[in-house]
Amino acid sequence: MAGYDDPMPESESRTQALIKRLDEAADEGCFESITASVKDALIETVRAGEFVLSEDVLQPCENGYGRRLLHLDPDGRYSVVAMIWGEGQGTPIHDHDDMWCVECVYQGEIHVTSYEMSPSSSEDEVLFEVCKEQRACLGEAGALIPPHDHHVIENPKSETAVTIHVYGGEMNGSNVFEPIEGGQGYVKKHKSLCYSD
Repeated sequence: MAGYDDPMPESESRTQALIKRLDEAADEGCFESITASVKDALIETVRAGEFVLSEDVLQPCENGYGRRLLHLDPDGRYSVVAMIWGEGQGTPIHDHDDMWCVECVYQGEIHVTSYEMSPSSSEDEVLFEVCKEQRACLGEAGALIPPHDHHVIENPKSETAVTIHVYGGEMNGSNVFEPIEGGQGYVKKHKSLCYSD
């Protein structure tokens, strides 16, 4: 897995142990079982301090949150991405391109607002209703399964926050939802995603 410091011989074996658990989870079949197993693996690994990201991975980006690939399953079943959030950085409302996703806090604190999409009378807009707001700290994780995967992530603190995301494939784009000026609805736009340097 890229981006790791290995000061002790056992560090690499612990990383490989996590990848093995993710490999096993990816073969479980239904999204509910996969995400439950991935969530357990991330929580246990992060809380045990066995997930050690290198300093270059942890550096925030000035022009928005950082997105750094840590591991891509050779069979394309999942990817592991570190996301780095500077003070005040966050996302618009977005989905996960029809992929399941598990997100775990590695450092700092994030604020997550989850939404449910509501029917609209216009084909050009969608409506959202807030269904949950929460703050998540070290070792806390959540799972998202389409179509219930619309949310916003924000860093409410001055300290850099870091989250580990495992997606059901390599997520190179997603739909983002921008508020319509003067209205209550949102317009959907597809956004390409890339990795940060």
